[in-house]
Amino acid sequence: MCRPLLRCQVAVGTVRAAYTAGGPAAAGDLDEPTARVLLREAAQTARPWQSARNERIIDDALAAGSARPLHLEGRS
Repeated sequence: MCRPLLRCQVAVGTVRAAYTAGGPAAAGDLDEPTARVLLREAAQTARPWQSARNERIIDDALAAGSARPLHLEGRS
């Protein structure tokens, strides 16, 4: 019972992280290729058997996050 829930939580975590990273990447405060590598490593660690799905999640969430640039300057 716990295993499917854990998979869902990991997928949601990956989406949230990628969406969040998309904002600073769009604003130029975060290098998107670097963010993509870090997200890919985290997703691969969590779900090594789902590489293609990991890539789709990261691509879609980064694209969605980049629609709302997030400038980090002036934030504490």
